[in-house]
Amino acid sequence: MRIAFKTFGCRANSNDTDALYLEAIRRGFTPVSETEPADAYVINTCTVTENADRDARHQAHRFKRQNQGALVALVGCYAQVGREELLKLPEVDFLVGTANKFKTLDYFEEAFRTGKVEKDQVELAKGFLPEHFPGSRNARATIKIQDGCNYKCSFCIIPEARGRSRSLSLETVLKQVEDAHTQGFKEVVLTGIHLAHYGWDQNTDLAKLLQSIFQIKNGPRVRVSTLDPFEIPDNLIALLKNEPRLCPHFHIALQSGNDEVLKKMRRLYKAHEFSDVTAKLKDAQPDTFVGVDVIVGFPGEGEKEFEDTVKLLTNSYWTKLHVFSFSARRGTVAADLKPEVPENIIAERSRILRTLSDKRYEAFLKAQAGKEKAVIFEKLTKGSKEVWQGHTENYIPTLTVATEAHSKMSKSLKLVKVEGEKMWTAPLLGETVH
Repeated sequence: MRIAFKTFGCRANSNDTDALYLEAIRRGFTPVSETEPADAYVINTCTVTENADRDARHQAHRFKRQNQGALVALVGCYAQVGREELLKLPEVDFLVGTANKFKTLDYFEEAFRTGKVEKDQVELAKGFLPEHFPGSRNARATIKIQDGCNYKCSFCIIPEARGRSRSLSLETVLKQVEDAHTQGFKEVVLTGIHLAHYGWDQNTDLAKLLQSIFQIKNGPRVRVSTLDPFEIPDNLIALLKNEPRLCPHFHIALQSGNDEVLKKMRRLYKAHEFSDVTAKLKDAQPDTFVGVDVIVGFPGEGEKEFEDTVKLLTNSYWTKLHVFSFSARRGTVAADLKPEVPENIIAERSRILRTLSDKRYEAFLKAQAGKEKAVIFEKLTKGSKEVWQGHTENYIPTLTVATEAHSKMSKSLKLVKVEGEKMWTAPLLGETVH
């Protein structure tokens, strides 16, 4: 049976799709491209915005059009919170929520065997956490160690979609890290919906987990995903300073540089905490890459509020911005907040922040030239048999000339020159940098 996957949304969703994809192979399914006819299609959904919901519905329609006889499963967050409207869609055969996402293949197999389809498979919201390392289709192994969220940010529907925070045990995570390393992965990425809440239900925390991982002899380097400004404690910063296997790369959800806007967002920190913690990160490891999420156009964001964000960012240490235009989400408090910010003003503010980001990122890359970094090779560039793409420990995208296969290989290389948003490294095997 041919099966195809389409993923929308966050890194955690990508990790879930990886688990389903690799399990499908183990069960005898034949994965095909999303543009090819298949017997079964899986749409792993996001529901952060109305646009994400619309994209999932359109994808279901496209899949049915590719093969009228195929079974289409719409799974995950949108399936969880949009159950009533989605049950009415004729192009969706299975609606699978967040709690039983991994049972999707069971539903397909049962339907193919018996011809019976029970569309509504949505249960009480609960995060999906594989107990065993599912493998990865990428050169880096992503391990989801936490799911769900206990917070109630005014713009976010995810707590309703994924339920309350829950974590894997420390021992389970360590086993998955060891398994990933045994399979040849030189880097693991720890991810979750609210990663900093890892271990709150397991009598441990993220820093203790990292300390335990680093006790694995000759183990992989470790990268962590998104944290809030107040969720990077001093003991985690100490690890950054003293443990070379902790990647100097952090992604911080700032959202706004104005305290009043943060309060309306129901964020649990003040704007200055961002400046404080990023200064500590830079002091601990001067080459630390800090990516930042910022929402533009939140209701009530006037000129002063936006200027506070620009001022905070101008005077703080960071590397690159991820700028999001506010989009009201049904079912959230923010959907009813006033005054709304006009779309043309949102577009202009987004342009200002992206220009600021481009300049900051370009300066960061240029400052890295001549330094030696550990590169993990991920894949060949499109159409090339000798130019490999990879990332340094501080998340610089790299290009390296090498005439032999080097997937997953880790190599200490000198960064040579900037090309666009990537950097060429010194070549391998006597080749010449193009």
